[in-house]
Amino acid sequence: MTTDDAALPTNEERLRVAWDSFTEALTSLGHDALASAPNDAERLDGLRFILRQLAYREEQFLEYPGRAAPELFYAESPTRKVFADCPDTIYHQFNVAPGSVYRISGTRGASPYISFTAYRAGVTDRVVADLHDGEISVDTNGRFELVVGGPERSSDWLDLGSDAAFVIIREYTHDRRNGITATFDVEQLSPDLGHRAELETEQLSATLGLLGMGLGWVQAATVRLSEELRARPNVMNEAAAELVSEMAGTPHNHYQLCYVQLEPGQALQLQLDPPECRYWSVHLNNWWLESPEFRDGQSVCINDSQAERDADGTITMLVGPDDPGGGNWLDTKGRTEAILLARYLLPAGELPPIVTALVPV
Repeated sequence: MTTDDAALPTNEERLRVAWDSFTEALTSLGHDALASAPNDAERLDGLRFILRQLAYREEQFLEYPGRAAPELFYAESPTRKVFADCPDTIYHQFNVAPGSVYRISGTRGASPYISFTAYRAGVTDRVVADLHDGEISVDTNGRFELVVGGPERSSDWLDLGSDAAFVIIREYTHDRRNGITATFDVEQLSPDLGHRAELETEQLSATLGLLGMGLGWVQAATVRLSEELRARPNVMNEAAAELVSEMAGTPHNHYQLCYVQLEPGQALQLQLDPPECRYWSVHLNNWWLESPEFRDGQSVCINDSQAERDADGTITMLVGPDDPGGGNWLDTKGRTEAILLARYLLPAGELPPIVTALVPV
């Protein structure tokens, strides 16, 4: 061993530095979450939000790397939520490597909408390419195949460009529990990447840095939007295209957002008349843009197959902690503040505004 070799940090020392930097970032994020949340319930949600995001990003960066054979994992789920996840939607993801070609195959099922979106890393101009189920071939048995990456094809092809980092498959359902959902399988056509490599010091050190930065960006973007909405409560706001791109939304959706702020005994009334769509819904979110607990059938999301219409064909919804009786109630679970998101998939024509009003309950 030379003198120069002796001066280099050992693997243990390098890992200690990376770990200390990561845990310092995590501590700072926790403190920021506690300070920015508007109430104690949201402070609890904020710390859980960080843990959920940590679990997702560890999988994204370590367990399912793009340089290995592809595997589907959940980008969002009943316990993994971000950027106003829809309770009716199943989100699959797989990571991709530059120059690789993949095939997605499966069965279409009976859900109203499925899409395949390739994203690049970063925070702006994220969508590389996008296809929905109406743009791919489905045979009489409901089966389909889609090539991802490689040279351009005339049909059934999703472009990865030169810098795509991952693909998200979205499946919107009307009944997540009982509907006939799609099936998906992904395989690598070329090149053969072989077996997964053993974890190395440089890889883990770099990943810890990415985890800290990724968590910081997601938290800052979430709080920024929530604060902007809270400054103008109880009115619907159109989501700008830049916001949809930053938060990795699908280009086929039209989004509207509203910060709900109530006094005791109040509800927010929504009057809406949605156009024909593949799917539409209105659902609740917390300060961290997470959908509330919905696994036990809670009334936190109303979609086009569930909404009860008034005599004139329009729809009236009430949002608040007190059950008004009847249908179309979004239950804030005792909270007087929440964030609403309305989404319309492939709407036919213009979207009439959602009219809001505070009403006694």
